[in-house]
Amino acid sequence: MLKSNQTSRYETHCFIQEQPQVSELDTRGFELLRSIKGEPYIRFPATLQTYDVTNRMGRRYDAQNVISVINNDERIQTLKRQNKWRGELNHPNPDIKGTQLSDIRMTIPEQTRTSHIISNDRLEGNRLRATITTHPETKCGQICTSEVVDLGGVPSFSVRVLGTMIPNAPATQPNIRVSKFITADWVDFPSHQDADGDIRARIMECANVYNLAALAKYACDKSEQMQVVCESFMISPEEIMGMTQDASVVVEQASGTRMRIPLTGEIRREVVDFIRRGIM
Repeated sequence: MLKSNQTSRYETHCFIQEQPQVSELDTRGFELLRSIKGEPYIRFPATLQTYDVTNRMGRRYDAQNVISVINNDERIQTLKRQNKWRGELNHPNPDIKGTQLSDIRMTIPEQTRTSHIISNDRLEGNRLRATITTHPETKCGQICTSEVVDLGGVPSFSVRVLGTMIPNAPATQPNIRVSKFITADWVDFPSHQDADGDIRARIMECANVYNLAALAKYACDKSEQMQVVCESFMISPEEIMGMTQDASVVVEQASGTRMRIPLTGEIRREVVDFIRRGIM
């Protein structure tokens, strides 16, 4: 927090972050972390599967059956205790059309293709809930992290199980009995409705990035207060990166310092009006 002398008409409040932690200040529901090597990864709650409803593939699962299988699987319980219950980016598929995957490849997630770790799984209502942590060092984990943080995507999940179909099951009853629960993989379009991370999507057209930056520069040129701040912190026009929805100017300097500086007074009202009317 920076405050000038109370008698100064240039008094302002600033949030200063000495090292950038995320490409956007609003994390939209996930926690952004750094590995020991400084690589970014994220953690967030998610729904992996829903029960007592028919999914997009026409399958209906029984919650108690699935939870019992998970709780009595020695391998899964050991992996959870050791924090290495892995999921992959997409379900494994054969590299060559017409070939089949081995039983081992289908039932044991590949370590090098790990995109995330599953933990804290539990049944909440009719949903299998869990905490998802993306892997900071694998290519798949980095792709998933970037998709959420940089592209504003919402992650989705699809379970990988072994089981048997129940023929002629009533429409309101489960029609599949699970015998082995393997993992939940990261997919684009899940079989189970609502099998998503608790993350808000960010939809932004590329043009808005430039216009928000232009709006921020305009505000700095018009605001006497911002001119004083820029001069005090030696902020150049090239370091003014954009504008947040709450009318704060985002600055990132060559040293890696990131600042979020709220506008005040008439220029703030003008900028807020621009943003509300969508003139960006």
